[in-house]
Amino acid sequence: MKDKEEVVLDGEVTEKYLDGYNKIIQSKDIIHFEYETGEYKLFCEKKEDKLQIKSEGGYSNERDGSYFKLDYLIDDFNILEQLQKIIESNDITKNNGYYQYVAGLEPIYGDTLKVTYKSNEEIYISSNQFHTIEDKISSKFYKLFLEEAKKNGYDFNSEKSNVKLYDDAKVEFLQGTWKGEHFGDSIEVVIKENHIKIYINNKITDDTEYTIIQGSIRQKQLKDNIEVAKDEYDYKEFEGVSSLRKKNEIMLVAYFTKDSYSTADLLKEN
Repeated sequence: MKDKEEVVLDGEVTEKYLDGYNKIIQSKDIIHFEYETGEYKLFCEKKEDKLQIKSEGGYSNERDGSYFKLDYLIDDFNILEQLQKIIESNDITKNNGYYQYVAGLEPIYGDTLKVTYKSNEEIYISSNQFHTIEDKISSKFYKLFLEEAKKNGYDFNSEKSNVKLYDDAKVEFLQGTWKGEHFGDSIEVVIKENHIKIYINNKITDDTEYTIIQGSIRQKQLKDNIEVAKDEYDYKEFEGVSSLRKKNEIMLVAYFTKDSYSTADLLKEN
């Protein structure tokens, strides 16, 4: 994006058309396409004589509720031609450059479309408040990538994914390093597979295996006076953080017990 402004105050709205994005695109030769909603991501890009396709998502009404993740190369560029037909027939470029951002609002409510052509012309349309692309059009994008996946032996479910997924889809969402602040304390959480490290002011407070219950994380350590776990509630909470869960693609919610019982959107992917 060419001139995105940083918005600081929660609830503040930035809405405008960005400079440099034309309503008429001369080229028809797409080299890069990506469309993202709160439910799924679709991506394809020319890699010399190959086309790289990536797709991922989870809990969509259009699927069985499982999480999927695909990353593969093909020789056929037909999907790019089909994408261009959808763009042209639905006059998508009429809103080219439209940008809306509501500070503090979760991105799961909106969508973002990015398209790059061989001529270096671009399409960029984005909002974190609502879908800028009509459902009937985004559904065409989705079905096109789904059909391509099935044609190549994959599918939009966990079993047919070709990128490693964990038994619990929420584990996949949590992978990585997360940083933030809470009541003046610096927080860092490092999650690798089913292991978690929590640092508060650069001092490690937890280094343990974890278990997930209803989207929240607890230590894989039994509570006092419990010999055998009958359910996930029998595991201890973390010392510094009672639980963590992925709320959307870019944030975690942390529940603190020492300084506050309130929740805070404090951790962002590093």
